[in-house]
Amino acid sequence: MLTTVSPAISVLMAENHAGRFLDAALHSLANQTFKDFEVILVDNNSRDGSDRIIAEWAAKDERIRPYRMDVLTAARCLNFATSVARAPLLARLGGTDVLLPDRLRIQHARMEQEPHLGLLGAGVDLIDIDDNVVGRRELPLSDHQLRTFLRYGNPFVQSTIMMRRAAFEAVGGYRASLRTSSDFDLWCRMAEVTQMANVRESLARFRIIEDGIPASRPVRMALTDSCIIAAARAREGGKPEPFINGAASLRGALDILEVSRDDFRYRLLKNVVGITRQAVSRGDIAFAKELRDRALMLARGLPLRGLPRGFAYLAASYFPSGSRKRRKLAFRRMLGSGARPATDR
Repeated sequence: MLTTVSPAISVLMAENHAGRFLDAALHSLANQTFKDFEVILVDNNSRDGSDRIIAEWAAKDERIRPYRMDVLTAARCLNFATSVARAPLLARLGGTDVLLPDRLRIQHARMEQEPHLGLLGAGVDLIDIDDNVVGRRELPLSDHQLRTFLRYGNPFVQSTIMMRRAAFEAVGGYRASLRTSSDFDLWCRMAEVTQMANVRESLARFRIIEDGIPASRPVRMALTDSCIIAAARAREGGKPEPFINGAASLRGALDILEVSRDDFRYRLLKNVVGITRQAVSRGDIAFAKELRDRALMLARGLPLRGLPRGFAYLAASYFPSGSRKRRKLAFRRMLGSGARPATDR
């Protein structure tokens, strides 16, 4: 499959132990209706047979340009991938996700029609490890909506992203020091130099995988996300970002966001409990227990006056999502019919 010397799109992939799903991801690229692209595939020291899968695909499709790195952050791998990419448009694909056939065609046409647009995502279908569609994620569409959302969270899915190289390079690429949420940080910085949008329709399938994810990850992500949001607000006001030698500083972030450490701990606890309840709903009891232990550590760190509220959150972790009435009934039986404990929604 031949392509031009300078393809229209460079698809960036940085993978670590994605072997179980990697073949499906590459199949979805081969089946794209838009053909003028290359794939920069960086294998970050995988030991699960990914190298064999990559070699087989590279042998039959010369658009795939494989590289192997040694245990770098995903951000560093993606910065390297961009440095060897040849196209003016950069697209992302995670090795566990799947593209729908028209994804590159639709987004390329949109970027051609709107030269002011530098960052473009899309809706996604959610699939499980067996490729069953279990939901859909609808996202903000317009530049204004996305800017509002970015002040509080990430409105893009990485496997739907297409961006202009010029905008990517204008902000210095991925922040190499970040071990998590480096994509969210990049979108926040790109928003300062370009227009953004999401395509309404689903153009990819995002795989939900919980196996092997440490219970500490939701906490790390919440800490880093808070620093990223605070950094964006600091830049708006011409103040220093809450990073020390490239590492996120929670104290600096909370000062910028004007949030107390106790309030942040409440928010973090509620977030972990929400993920725990999703695990309970899926029947993943082992992962739910790990998360609950993490939530207990957070609750124990609350001030004395906040313990009842904190342990009410913790008690909610034993119930699946969408079970508020059952939880309130159980709490009242436990505490007495007149008690009305504070519970999350």
